[in-house]
Parts: sequence; C-alpha cells; structure tokens
Amino acid sequence: MLRQGRERRFSRPLLRLWQVKLRWDRRDMKILAADTTTSINTVALCDGGHVLAETFVDCGRAHSERLLATVDWVLNEAKQRLEDVEVLAIAIGPGSFTGLRVGAATWKGLAAANALPLVAVPTLDAMTRLSAFHDALVCPLLDARMGEVFGAVYRFEQGVRSTLRPDRVAPVEAVLEGIDEPLTLLGDGIARYRERVLAVQPSARILPERYWGPRASAVAAEALELLDNGVEMDPALAVPVYLRKSQAEEQRNT
Repeated sequence: MLRQGRERRFSRPLLRLWQVKLRWDRRDMKILAADTTTSINTVALCDGGHVLAETFVDCGRAHSERLLATVDWVLNEAKQRLEDVEVLAIAIGPGSFTGLRVGAATWKGLAAANALPLVAVPTLDAMTRLSAFHDALVCPLLDARMGEVFGAVYRFEQGVRSTLRPDRVAPVEAVLEGIDEPLTLLGDGIARYRERVLAVQPSARILPERYWGPRASAVAAEALELLDNGVEMDPALAVPVYLRKSQAEEQRNT
C-alpha cells in the first residue's frame, strides 16, 4: 500500500452546513474525499485547503472490502474522527463499474449515517487539478479497456478552465483527432495506448506519471471549486457516470 500525505495545498473555502444556512470558514473545514474510478482506492482528508492525510490502495476489484478500512487509516493518520468531517466528496466517473458503484454507495451511506453534505465530482474534471495549468489545452485519458479510453479536452486561459470536448468513451484516436494546438496529456490511458496516442498527437506534452492520478486530494480540490460556485450537496446527485453498458448488459442485448 502506498501512503502519502501533507503534499498539496488548496485555498478554496468549504461550505459548512448542509444545504441550509451556509457559513463560510477557510480555517477549520474538513472534507473527506475519495476516488474509486480505477483499481486504486484513493482517500484523502483535507482541512482548510491543506491535505492532512492521503493514501492509495491497489485493491483490484475488492473495493467494497477495503474502502472503509482505507477511510479508517486516513482518519487515524490525520488524528481525526469521522465526527470531525464536515463535507464529503466522491468521484462519480467515468470509470470502473464496480469501483464507481461501491464508492458512490459507501459515500452515500456515510452521508446518511452522519448527516453530512455530499458533493459529486466528475473524475476527469478532478484530474485537471493534478497539475497547475495557466494557458493550455489539457486532456486526461483513463484506460476504459476494450481498446478505448475515457477522455475529455479542456482549455485553460489564465488559469480558468472551460470544457472543449465533454467526457466520452471512444478509441483514443477519436478523442484526440482534429486538435491542432499544443496539447498536454495525463492519465493511465497513456501507458496502455502510448503508441496510438503519439501517432495522433506526436508533439503532445505528456506529464510525468506522478500527475496521472486519479487521487482523492484532486477530488477535494474540485469539490471546493464546485462549492464555491454554489453546487447542490444532495447525496441523491452522486450517481455514477459509466458512459457505456456493462459487459453483462451487453451480453443480455446480444
């Protein structure tokens, strides 16, 4: 198990109370975030923009068996209790069917049992938080198997992000074709399809693997931005985004 903490700093405020009578406080707001998009469970606890503890666990398909244990480790590492958490954030995909389903269900359970607000965070949006971009075209790519990737394209202008191409699942060529500007790439889809990526975008800048994510501290950072913009914190909105049918569904339709 890889364990990391106290690495990244964010300065966005958090919303303190659940939907009603919100109060801003940058100093003591604690957010528990998770990303179960891939085979790696990543959980982080952030406080006032600081990462108190963050961990990564390669759990294969055993997300349900290890996620709560990972939460316990993070809380213990940060010397905090679940009662100290004030906001939850969960990545909702696109990504692994099993991982997304387990992550959303677990975080909804924590929200219900502890009367906590829950922010649903798109995974690819959060991945753009893994590095600082000022003026750039950025494309996170996650391996979707079956010869495809989950991908989206974003434009950063003076640090402000806009979506140029929304989330999709497709061959990497379809995600990257027609882009004739300098492009920055990140994500594990690069490792699996590097030759195909470079055939379409030979001059693309590929970030080092340490920026490929996903990671929970990036989910927390994206949640802070969403909260700053007044996003709803309803657990019912934490619905996984799969983008395609599961293999079982495909088999039933054949």
